[in-house]
Amino acid sequence: MTAALTMMTGAGPDATARPAHAIPALTHSEAALLAQTEYTRLLAVLEALDGDDWQQRTYCTAWTVRDMVAHLAGACAGWASWGEFRRQIIQNPYLNETGEQVDGINKRQILDRADRTPAELVAEFRTVAPQATRTRQRLPALLRNLRLPLGPPLGTAPLHYLTDTIYTRDQWMHRYDLCAATGKEMVATPYHDGRIVALVVRDLAQALDKQLERPVQLVLTGVAGGVFHLGAPGEPACTVTLDVYDFSLLASGRITATETNAAISGDAALAAAFLARVTVPY
Repeated sequence: MTAALTMMTGAGPDATARPAHAIPALTHSEAALLAQTEYTRLLAVLEALDGDDWQQRTYCTAWTVRDMVAHLAGACAGWASWGEFRRQIIQNPYLNETGEQVDGINKRQILDRADRTPAELVAEFRTVAPQATRTRQRLPALLRNLRLPLGPPLGTAPLHYLTDTIYTRDQWMHRYDLCAATGKEMVATPYHDGRIVALVVRDLAQALDKQLERPVQLVLTGVAGGVFHLGAPGEPACTVTLDVYDFSLLASGRITATETNAAISGDAALAAAFLARVTVPY
């Protein structure tokens, strides 16, 4: 894979740390804005793919760029019409193949599009992504707030966590996957990409709330990064500095802690234990 072109002028260790537990939760109206912006940026990357780009391997090692775009189009199609939702979520023979339903859903999305050209995949995404965003936005509050067994890795969670947070986070991460695989530019801004990353840090802080023996300072470098304080208040026992995309690859399970270029100061054992626990649903 070729490295994506990224801007690396973000946070440094001297910046003021934000308490991760105090990062504001995502609102439903804000989720709509993030989803629309991400759709626009992702579509721009898809429209720039050409030639050999479609055969490149991605950080999702079982998938080529073409497979990933088929998944992205299929995921949106599943929320664009009830019939397609039913085919993917209910009438899907692959759901129980691996024990994780998401694998069966992804398989159906990719196999359904095996005969489509790259241009047809991009055209489908262009059509169904706005429809899917509108469907998720129009779900009644009573339904959005229902706690449902969403399967691994989400577990039991309110439906809005899937529809407002995870779908946009998934598209954002796949946009980086595609850029990293093909050398396309990963356009990033603090107000959009930085907010998506901050919500990942928020989830991580909640997951590690009872696990961190002492506080950790997390420095994510890059336009979408920031400086965050995780754990109890007080002087951090260690500082872990990571490129924001390395952090995202680690948190999403695409790479391991040893494959990152993490810089550590302070308690090395605590930092290593922290890095080993960096995992968040994507």
